[in-house]
Amino acid sequence: MTTSGKTHSLLANKGLLVPLGLVVLLIMLYVAGVPWVIVALDGFWEGVDRLAEHPRIWSFLTALSWAVAAFFVYRFYRLYLWDKRVSSAMEAVVAPSSARQELGWRSLSHLATADGLPKNERAWLSAVLDDFQERGAHPPSTSPVCERCGRG
Repeated sequence: MTTSGKTHSLLANKGLLVPLGLVVLLIMLYVAGVPWVIVALDGFWEGVDRLAEHPRIWSFLTALSWAVAAFFVYRFYRLYLWDKRVSSAMEAVVAPSSARQELGWRSLSHLATADGLPKNERAWLSAVLDDFQERGAHPPSTSPVCERCGRG
C-alpha cells in the first residue's frame, strides 16, 4: 500500500472538535476571570437578550434555520441515492449477463461524472472503476448503436 506525499494537518479531519475546543477554552477563560473574555461574552449575551425583543428577527432566523436544515437533508438524500445507484451498478458489472454488464459500466461511468458530488466520492468511484478494469472485468469493447438516437 502506498501513502500519499501530502502532509496532513493534525486538525484537518477533526470536524466539530475545533469549534468545541474553542467554546471550552472560552468557558475556561470566563471562569478564570480573564477581563476581556468576561466583557466579550457578557456583551454577546446582552445582545442575544435584546434580540428577544424583536419577533421579526426570530421569525427570520427560524425560517432560515428550516431552509438550511432542508438543504442538508436534500444533500444527504442525494448522496444516499448516489450510493444505492453505485452499489447496484457494481453488482451489474460483475453479473454473468453481458447486457447487464454493459449497463453497469455505463451507469458507473455516468455516476463518476455526476454533478454535485464531493471530490472524494468522485475520486473513489474512479479508483473503483480502475480496480475493476485491473481485475479483468473490462467494459464491453463494442456497444450496440441505438437506432432511434444514433448513439451507443
